[in-house]
Amino acid sequence: MRNNRYFVYKEVTAMSKETLFEKLGVKYIEKDGIFYPLITSGGEENSTDVGKYGCMWMDYIQKEYPQRYRSLVRFGELYDKAAEVNKVAYELLEDIENEWLRKHKPKHANSFVEMYRLRTQARMIAEEVVLYDVVNCFY
Repeated sequence: MRNNRYFVYKEVTAMSKETLFEKLGVKYIEKDGIFYPLITSGGEENSTDVGKYGCMWMDYIQKEYPQRYRSLVRFGELYDKAAEVNKVAYELLEDIENEWLRKHKPKHANSFVEMYRLRTQARMIAEEVVLYDVVNCFY
């Protein structure tokens, strides 16, 4: 009888020590008398807007470099890195478009159709460069 009390006391003191998950603020859920930590990969609950090029980059990394993708998901860095890629892509896109439009002036300054054609060409060229140099790259 005495050993049984000692065992219960030892079990209670062992359970009263704070675990690493508890120190980090992880919540637990009880199922069938066992406590399981609620751990998520962060990808489902992340509200970071990664944008068009961020999504394209995530698809590229997932298909071409699955180990890197899993590593970024595991450490919760995927959405931050994708948002960074999106930001860099749009900055480069804008710079390329502005440079191209500066070099290619319209013959008729008031012509909507000509300006539209020039802007469309600039966007197509810039997007091709952005996809090759920023989106489809390993980070």
